[in-house]
Parts: sequence; structure tokens; C-alpha cells
Amino acid sequence: MTKKGYICLLIILGIIIYFNALFNGFLWDDEEQVLNNVLVHSIANFPQFFSGSTFNTGGSGSLGGLYYKPLMTTFFSLIYTLFGANSFFFHFFQIGLHILNSIFIFLIFRYFFNSSKKDFTSFVLALFFLIHPINVEAVAYVSDFQEVLFFFFGIFGFWLVVSKRLASVKNYFLLFLLMLFSLLSKESGALFIFITGLYSLLFSKKHLKTILVTLFCSISVYSILRFVIAGIYFNKHGLTPISTLTFFERLLSVPKIVFFYLKTFIYPINLSISQHWVVNSLSISEFYIPLILCLIVFTIFFGFLYYLHFKRSSSFKIYLFFLAWFLTGIFLHLQVVFPLDMTVSERWFYFPIIGLLGMLGVVFFQFKLNIITKKVLLIILVLIIFFLGIRTIIRNSNWKDGLTLYSHDELITPNSFDLENNLGVELFRAGRFNEAEAHFLASTKIAPSWWTNWNNLGVIVERKSKIEEAKIYYQKAIDNGQYYLAYQNLAKIYLYYDTPDMAKSFCEESLKKFPNNASLWTILAISEYKLKDQNKALLAAKNAYLLEPSQQNALIYSRLQQNLSLEDK
Repeated sequence: MTKKGYICLLIILGIIIYFNALFNGFLWDDEEQVLNNVLVHSIANFPQFFSGSTFNTGGSGSLGGLYYKPLMTTFFSLIYTLFGANSFFFHFFQIGLHILNSIFIFLIFRYFFNSSKKDFTSFVLALFFLIHPINVEAVAYVSDFQEVLFFFFGIFGFWLVVSKRLASVKNYFLLFLLMLFSLLSKESGALFIFITGLYSLLFSKKHLKTILVTLFCSISVYSILRFVIAGIYFNKHGLTPISTLTFFERLLSVPKIVFFYLKTFIYPINLSISQHWVVNSLSISEFYIPLILCLIVFTIFFGFLYYLHFKRSSSFKIYLFFLAWFLTGIFLHLQVVFPLDMTVSERWFYFPIIGLLGMLGVVFFQFKLNIITKKVLLIILVLIIFFLGIRTIIRNSNWKDGLTLYSHDELITPNSFDLENNLGVELFRAGRFNEAEAHFLASTKIAPSWWTNWNNLGVIVERKSKIEEAKIYYQKAIDNGQYYLAYQNLAKIYLYYDTPDMAKSFCEESLKKFPNNASLWTILAISEYKLKDQNKALLAAKNAYLLEPSQQNALIYSRLQQNLSLEDK
């Protein structure tokens, strides 16, 4: 089969494997990064994407969060501007980028594996990347668009270097832009900076200096945008168990983290979106067994490297390069450099898996096989690919909607504070209030310093007319994290269960933090109306309508303009 034939086959198989994911909905962080994020709803807000993070802040006038991913927000905005809140198109572009990434992987492996069977081997390796279930989270979860996006720009730039297409200043400028865009899509773009520099050092010393200067320029511009303009540094929220530990305490979890990724690569069965476990002691099952198994695996990795060096094989530098790719990618996610927001995550293997596949490719080329052995291996390979494809299709179906995903994943990883909370939200939306309350309570016990769970628990008890208890929970959410929904919910309680004076005072203070929160302006308008201040009520209603021209806000504004009663409105 020709190169174009293999590329077409990758596209066809990618569409088949991920077809059912196209019809999945929005869930988890999609709500706060896309659906409720009013800044994203218009591409005219493009400049603001570079001055903050990615999350909706409920009307503060900027984007919140710990990370700097303005290009992801830009792509969200472009898709939303063109197609609105239609999850199909978000999934369409995300799956499309994943397929493109697989094609780039195929092309890059072809440059490394120079033999008569390079096309088939490169295709198989790229196919593993395309259909492996460990990549489903990165492909099927809209809020993980960052993964396929940073990888696309990074692998595109790396392909320019590997394919020796840097003969002109124009292409060096393109490399600069691609690496910058990778960084602006996700901080992990720094991995491609390192890998590209390492490749130049090993295989292209002639262009090393120019490439390093180009990469340095990408880092410099990114640093100015992030640290000077946006003012976003490296912070941690301290909510997840792993982020509350010291550096030395986190080291205990390293063997199990490495083992998790290796095990999931080989046997991708128990997949879950939320993994918050930590290793707290030097136990046999949690520390020593994973450590021993990891030592065995890495002994094999480095033993084969020594074998190639001893043989003076031409594949030595290729294997060394992919070993470095794997080690660098996985090291960044070992909780050693910086504590992350989960202990492990399947999406974090999207980059390291290429190093592992490249190493397997080198190993394959070292052996000369007879016809019978080739046929047996081909049958095994087809069976493995079939299993992986079916597993990926099944995992795609888990991502159909929030209730399906959280109900499934809670069985895999129970006692995850965010999973408990999110399952509670979906149960609440399904009208299963008692079940929802149980999960909100569980979440607050696991993570008493969070804010979302306390707010949601407040909604449940308010629904039971336990108003004073609801106040306590809403205030807890405010104290823990200045959560905008808790401000809105507490303001409503003051308006309908206390006095208009209290509601007015609370809204005025809250609007200092959230000047663009339409709900708070609406509550303030009603409070001023009840206090007989028509002018202030009209001004607040106008602000609410301009920020959110909903039917309710239009009705309130219209009735105040006509000096009509708002009772029962």
C-alpha cells in the first residue's frame, strides 16, 4: 500500500472508531469553559482570552483559573460563534485534530524507520496512537481540546524539522509560530520545545543553532504574554489530595503513578476521569510492588539501549531519542516538578505514548522474522487492534452525558470529591434529589475546602425549605472560593426570605467582585423596586438586560420602564 493509502486508512478508521463520540454532549468543565462562559460566546472578545485563564468567573469581567491556554479559548470561541452551543461541532473539530495528529505521527515515524517495511510499521504505530483507549479522554472530552491542540501545533512544528523543510526564513518563522501556538494551547507545549532541541542535537547539528534560537524566541514571546500581560504564574489550588502533600510526601506516589500509565497502556480496562488516590505509606501493595515492577520495566528499556550501543546499531540514537521522549513526557506528570489537579489522568499520556510507540518500533526492526512468525504476529496484531478499537468505542459511549459517565466512573474510582459532586448534579437534574444530596454530602466530607459542593448542598437544603442551613452552606462556598453561584443563591435568599435592605446591601457588595453578573443586577433591581427607589431599580434592570437579554430580564426592565408592578414576575 502507498503512503497516501495508509493516510486514507487512518482517516477512515479514525472516523469509524470515534463516530459515536460525535453525538456526545457537554459535561464537567465544558459548562464553565464553554456553555456558561459568556466571553467565549463571541470572537470579538478575542483580546481578553490572552489576559486571563479559561474559566467563567460569573461576571467578574475576566477569565479565571490556574492555567494559561488562550488558544484553546480562542478555538472554543470560533466554534461557538459559528455553530453556537452545539456539542457536535466541538467534537467534530476535536476528533479531526486527533486524526491529523495520527497522520503526522505516521509521517514522522516514516522518517525514523528507513527500510522496506517502514510504511506498514509506521502505520501500525500511528494506528495504536489513533485508537488506543487511553486517549479517549483527550479526544472525547471538549474541555480537553487543549491536549489535541497543543499536540497538533507541536507535532506540526516537529515534522518541519524532521522532514528537513527549514531551508528558508519563512519556514523558520512558521516553526516559531507553531511552537508558540503549542505553548499557548497548553503549558505542555514545552515538551515539544525540548524534544525538537534534542532531535536537532542528535540528528541535525548543522541547523542546531538556528533551531535553538527559533525555539528560544517562541518561549520568550510566550513568557511575555503569560507573565507580563496576563500575570498568570504557577499556582496550585490545594484541593486535590496530591496537591496538599509536600515534595517528599509526593515521592511515595511516583512508582504507582508510573505503573498506572504502563499498566493502562497494556490493559486499558478500568478507565476513569477522576483519579485522586495517593500513597501514604511504604506498603507492599501500594509502594514496593509498583516500584519493583517499574524497575524491571526500566531495566528492560535501558538494557535494550545498552544492547544497541554494544552492537553499534544505527538505531541506537533513534531508540535513545524515543526513550527520552517517553521519560520527559511522563516525568512532567509525576507530581515531582509541580503538584497537578489530579494524581494521574489518561489525557496526560497523550504525549508520552509516542515515545513508547517509537521504542517498540525500534525493537521490531531489530528482529528478522520468518514467514510463519510474521503471520502469527500479524494475527495477534489484528486481534489487539480489534480489542483496542472496540474498547475505545465503548469508552466513547461512557462519555455520552454526565450521568452516564459519572455513574460508570464512580464505580472505578469511588471517593473522588469532584466525581461525587458532579454525579450529584446530574442526579439533581434528573429529579433524584435524595440521591443527589447523599453525593453532595460525600463530596463535602472528602473536600471540605472546596466551594462547588457546598453551594450544591445549599441548593438541596433550600429546596427542602431549610433556609438557615442553606445560608450556612452558601456562605461556606463563598468563604472557600468566592464562588459566583453561591453569591447569586445567597442574594436570592436575602431577597425572598429576609428583607430588601439585606438583599440590596449584599448585591451591591457582590457586584464589586462580579460587575458583569446579570443575576445579581436582576436581584438588585427587584430589591430597589421593593424599597420604592424607581430610578435605581430601572438602572439595575437595564444593566441586567444589557448583560443578559433574557426574556425574564426584558420583562422586568420593560415593566419598570412603564412603572408597572413586578409582583409575581
